[in-house]
Amino acid sequence: MEAVTRSFISNDWVTIVLVSILLLIAFSKKYYAEDFLDFSRIYTSNKYFTSHKRTLSVLNLFSFLLFLGQGLIIALAIYYFVKITGFVNFSQKDYRLYIQIFLVYNVIIAVKYLIEKIIGEVFEINKLLDNYIFYKITYKNFLSLIILPLLIMVIYGWPNSKILIFSFFIIWILANLIVLIKYYSNNQKLVLGNWFYFILYLCTLEITPYFILYKVFTGVR
Repeated sequence: MEAVTRSFISNDWVTIVLVSILLLIAFSKKYYAEDFLDFSRIYTSNKYFTSHKRTLSVLNLFSFLLFLGQGLIIALAIYYFVKITGFVNFSQKDYRLYIQIFLVYNVIIAVKYLIEKIIGEVFEINKLLDNYIFYKITYKNFLSLIILPLLIMVIYGWPNSKILIFSFFIIWILANLIVLIKYYSNNQKLVLGNWFYFILYLCTLEITPYFILYKVFTGVR
């Protein structure tokens, strides 16, 4: 009987990333218990938004911790997507690829946030954009925590399942679309009254950043 060489990829660094995410969640829940409770109920209650009117910013520590967790989760999901599907071929070591994805994703999100803040200053709509940015990022933070168990299933249960990784991204995209549609429907008078700027905003700041993310990674080997 001939010995069969078994190839396997170490998940040590992935485990460290997941433990870091769980520690961020645990820290947020322990030291910001009331905020975390309100945050966990955003689909059934608006208390998190109404009780945080004085601090509508991703720059407060609680929001930043959740945003950091979101970045780690989404970067890990993108990493597994490109590795499982072979959509993009990379020569870098696994952990270096993950770090690159994490940095590029967060730089694009940060630049997008700064552009939105500049637009708010130029057109004197700071309050409107602050509410919108806070609403959008809060829901993205929440959704990233919801889909974390599915990502863990992909990593440790079915590490080569294209169906699961595609399901992950389909759920993520649909959930984000539902969140945006919900916000726009609640502010439809404002949207319909400024439909040209609304479409321009969607194309420029909601679609273009992810197209740039795609081009960056398809252009790197």
